[in-house]
Amino acid sequence: METFLFLFLGFAYLCLFLWELLQVKKYGIRNDANFLILVIFGLVYDNLIIAFGRFIGEGNTLEALSKIRYWFHALFTPTLILFAWNVFHKTSLLSMRQTLWKLLAYVLTIGFIVYELLTSIMGMKLEPKWEDGVLTYENVTQPGFPLMVMVVTLVLGAVGVLLMKKLRFPWLFIGTVVMLLGGLLANWIKNFPIMNVFELLFIVSLVMTKHFQFRVH
Repeated sequence: METFLFLFLGFAYLCLFLWELLQVKKYGIRNDANFLILVIFGLVYDNLIIAFGRFIGEGNTLEALSKIRYWFHALFTPTLILFAWNVFHKTSLLSMRQTLWKLLAYVLTIGFIVYELLTSIMGMKLEPKWEDGVLTYENVTQPGFPLMVMVVTLVLGAVGVLLMKKLRFPWLFIGTVVMLLGGLLANWIKNFPIMNVFELLFIVSLVMTKHFQFRVH
């Protein structure tokens, strides 16, 4: 059952990824909003590796493929801060001190990439884990509290509040709330990857936000 769910999620992300690639020519490649494409690509890879893990089987091959999952997460996810900055800037939510906000966005992004490399990638130790028919390699040295993910989510949520109040666009805020709700429910629902489902809804809200900013810019 869960194998099919991760296949569905991987296919859904693949559709979003291909759609966003087609939009690059329309909106231009030199745009911080395009960092979202990297994040979606990482999620395509992540979900498909999880889906096919049981067929690949335990061993060096799946372990090596799983390491790339963690590298993508460390390198790509913090760039959502730059995505948030781009939305903040393009929609002119605030007109003052744009340079300062841009500098802060880049410092936070680079800082969290370095943080993830130091805390999750260096010294990474993977161990196989079977759960509900799905085989993954889990990083047992990864910190228990997802500091980077929480900060990124809060930054996007703050921009979402501004979009909702100033431009009456609620979907980024709703997507952020959905993501936070998924994290809470995951602590209660152990036999279903509800966080992964809510994460897809969150990414869809980011895609909607990306295209909204181009309409109002």
